Amino acid sequence: MTVFDSNSSLRWLFCMTHPDDEISICAWIKHLTSIGAEVYINWTHSPPVREAEARIVSTILGVPDSNLTFMGATDGSVCEEMEGLLPKFRLLMERVKPDRVCCGAFEQGHLDHDATNFLVNQTFDGPVLEIPLYHSYVTRLQKINTFAEMSGAEIRPLTPSEQALKLQIAKAFRSQNIWSVLWWYEVWQAVQFKPVALRKRELMRRQVHTDFARPNLPEDLAAKVIQSASWRRWKSAVERANMPP
Repeated sequence: MTVFDSNSSLRWLFCMTHPDDEISICAWIKHLTSIGAEVYINWTHSPPVREAEARIVSTILGVPDSNLTFMGATDGSVCEEMEGLLPKFRLLMERVKPDRVCCGAFEQGHLDHDATNFLVNQTFDGPVLEIPLYHSYVTRLQKINTFAEMSGAEIRPLTPSEQALKLQIAKAFRSQNIWSVLWWYEVWQAVQFKPVALRKRELMRRQVHTDFARPNLPEDLAAKVIQSASWRRWKSAVERANMPP
């Protein structure tokens, strides 16, 4: 299957963790709504200010307010709340009945992102498509908008109008410093002679790594993650979430 499937009869659910994570895939969301596909967006963490920004952005992307869901989990503590969030995600899947569910990749960039990925995989039996955000939390300068290993990744180049849209969406999250972070990241990469194309492409792949007791990273980086306090915190959270009621 192709992950960037323009079949307008498919129903898509984007499970984002924080309002502004949709910047990573906003051009594809806009494409889907423009061809008449049914699109839903859910955010795991959603304080009032960021929720308001997400609603404005969703209007720009063509996703109606009735197709938005906000879970209200605690920023920075989503993994500790997975047990309580699992029933909410099951209800979401039952209500939306999506054909495709997209979420941030399980790549040890942020515990909240990994938690949303876990919740999706525990509650949806169909194709889960993962989007690279950034990795990893043991790296001082994390890599953005690329998978740690590119196997299975599909790249969708963006048109000039889609690039402008991505810029518009990034600037719409006024409560965050996301736009300046992305700008400085591009500058830093250019200085390192490693130019990136944050605004020029979007990536997804079908998720095949679903062993949440093992990092989804190259061996050398995975070994560092396993030794970290963040990974120990993750393992404990997964064990609690997997405990029978």
